[in-house]
Amino acid sequence: MKNQNIIEKQLQNIKEELKESPESAKLLHDLGVGYFLLGQYGNAVIQLKKALKQDPKKVSYHFNLANTYSENDQPELAIQSYLDALERDPGHVPSLNNLADAYELSGQPEKAHELFQYIVKLEPNTPLPHFNLGNFFLRQNQHIEAAKCYEEVLRIDETFTDAYYNIAWILYKAKAFEKSLYYAEKGLVIEDDHNDLLQLVQSLKKELSR
Repeated sequence: MKNQNIIEKQLQNIKEELKESPESAKLLHDLGVGYFLLGQYGNAVIQLKKALKQDPKKVSYHFNLANTYSENDQPELAIQSYLDALERDPGHVPSLNNLADAYELSGQPEKAHELFQYIVKLEPNTPLPHFNLGNFFLRQNQHIEAAKCYEEVLRIDETFTDAYYNIAWILYKAKAFEKSLYYAEKGLVIEDDHNDLLQLVQSLKKELSR
């Protein structure tokens, strides 16, 4: 509620500024983002489209419009807006990643897979693309491929707690309880209050005590 009041106050300030500069692309964009944060996606779309009319080359405007369409359950419009962003900046990783998500949600897993793989090639030494690719494989029930991605995450960043959890979960489902516990406990060394890891360790200890 407190955050909502802050956003509403900021929106009011932006509206006052727009009275002086009604064609300001930045102000229109910021108004749209404010509506987005309040969950008023219809109003957000209107303002973001106005901003793009003033500055159609701005990648972040296309990206935020796409995110709004996505949250408003309009996947086809979201996909087109991510493509519009990428037309202006083909290497815009947030658009690539969210476009992959949108393809997957719209029943196009082959296109999603291709994009997740492409992002890994763009940023081979960054853990998050490998993690996102692993999550894609996990959702497709390709557990071995997913685990390989998570291992690569940990090779790059051994403090990436969620990678420990996901490997431990895969091993737990495979009934490899001792190996699962090994990864889960390694994750807890990094983040000792990780709730999912704590619950998994509890389940693993029950299994191993039988």
